[in-house]
Amino acid sequence: MIRRGITALALAASLASAFVVASAARAESPADWLYAPTTFTEINLTLPPASVATLEAEPEDHYVPGSFSLAETDGTPGTAGSFSTPIEVGIRLKGSSGSFRTLGEKAAFKIKFDEFVDGQTFYGLEKMTLNNMVQDPSMVHEVTAYEAFRALGVPAPRTGYTYVRVNGESFGLHLDVESLDKIALEKQLGPFLSPPQHLYEGESGADVTPAKSGLLEVDEGKKKEKGDLAALVNAVAATTPGFSERVEGLADLEEMTRMWAVEKYVGHWDGYSGFTIPGGELPNNYYLYSDATGAFQMLPWGTDQTWADHLPFEGDGGVLFDECKAETGAGGCQELYRAALGQALADLVDLDPDRISGCASEALRPWQQYEQAQSKPARLVFSQDEIEDGVWATHEFILKRPAELATFLGTSVPATPLDRPCPPLRRAVFRAQAGAVQQPSTPATSPARVVLGRVDGHRRLLTARVAVSGPGEVEVRGMIGKAGDGVRALNAVTGCKGGKEAAGAGVVTLACRYTRSMRRQLAAGSLRVELGIGFSTQGGVDFDRRAVKLPAQPPAAHRQP
Repeated sequence: MIRRGITALALAASLASAFVVASAARAESPADWLYAPTTFTEINLTLPPASVATLEAEPEDHYVPGSFSLAETDGTPGTAGSFSTPIEVGIRLKGSSGSFRTLGEKAAFKIKFDEFVDGQTFYGLEKMTLNNMVQDPSMVHEVTAYEAFRALGVPAPRTGYTYVRVNGESFGLHLDVESLDKIALEKQLGPFLSPPQHLYEGESGADVTPAKSGLLEVDEGKKKEKGDLAALVNAVAATTPGFSERVEGLADLEEMTRMWAVEKYVGHWDGYSGFTIPGGELPNNYYLYSDATGAFQMLPWGTDQTWADHLPFEGDGGVLFDECKAETGAGGCQELYRAALGQALADLVDLDPDRISGCASEALRPWQQYEQAQSKPARLVFSQDEIEDGVWATHEFILKRPAELATFLGTSVPATPLDRPCPPLRRAVFRAQAGAVQQPSTPATSPARVVLGRVDGHRRLLTARVAVSGPGEVEVRGMIGKAGDGVRALNAVTGCKGGKEAAGAGVVTLACRYTRSMRRQLAAGSLRVELGIGFSTQGGVDFDRRAVKLPAQPPAAHRQP
């Protein structure tokens, strides 16, 4: 039992109001704190005259020398702490035909920390991607869309917000999107072996056909050893046997159909499965990731123009999607895709994207006003009225989409979740230092901080790895709803619980033992659990939480040996 103020009731209340996002378990990283919708940082970039001249002449072709430093904030303008020591990095401009902007405008940036200093990282990161959000007046589309992908178990980049200055001039608010590089892939999906693994970037019509596979760019892995891609292209191009059988072991169709279901739901017309422009250079904005066996998953990218276009759920897409859609009958890929759409309806209503976008827009408002006051007119893309109109249009789309999908599937719309308050803005905890996270020097008086990491399900318990900021007491508790009302109501029904003393800052592993009720429910089918962590120190109390889905465990799994 936690003795310094964490009670079962308090933890249950925290869970009931949780900002829950179901996501694939990933390894802990010193950079995790950067990638949360409640994180706001400030970044200073310095470009010498020669670098400015190169970017003006060849804006997308080269990384040029510059310096980088970052400061934390408490979530609002004017609260930045000390900036990290400037380090030499590579900087280039970023963007496609719609989002590209020059240095005279609101440019987007790619930062590469080891471009000129071998092996250099920042909080373990190799790269940073700073999107200018010039095609999204709401500035919440990407945050909300990536949360939706993760809710269905699709690996997707995480995001935070940052305010960028270059040579002291305001370039305004940017989205800090987790770069999908080798480091990020290993954190999320496990060891990356090169060869045989690859990360291929798909844009401007690149696809797994003989004519278009050459357009897939190798972002990670050996550029001349692409046997994994060739195997997939050849299987797709064949005419027999059926599609699912041809790509078995080469394409994870369960993961891909979930990704396509989310693309359709959020209206990602500029992705892999969402064509609405006849003759356009599509598919676009996706990655293909191959594991060590050569099997591919598909990862989303470029979601700034989502939550606006009401895509048909069976419209055209890339060749993998079209082949899947065409394979009808029992056990065919179309059946798998429709099951993914059903899962999307249930899980995305439960996710409550309207709350995610609304909370993000609320947190963004003072930063948007600050940008209006600080930036030159050429770098002001949207007025405050246009921003508010964009937020409202996003809200209207989100409210209509569940009924549209339910009509397509011939089912009813699930009950909406109970209203949950917005999460608090992330308070500054770490002092920004290149290469490592520095914990508070006096744990006894520093604020309590806890981060829930990897979660694994076992026959009689969950195990959770938890990062804590100092000595204290940690409690884990899983909450389940009563039959008929799912996890949305919660009703403070405990499904598992456990606790442990933490001797100091670091990672502790907790066991959350299943109650008899939870074991009975798992024997009958899969179960969604709201898992919460409470951490108590002399300096205060902190909570973290996550929704986890446990697979069914037959009764035999619960028998005593």
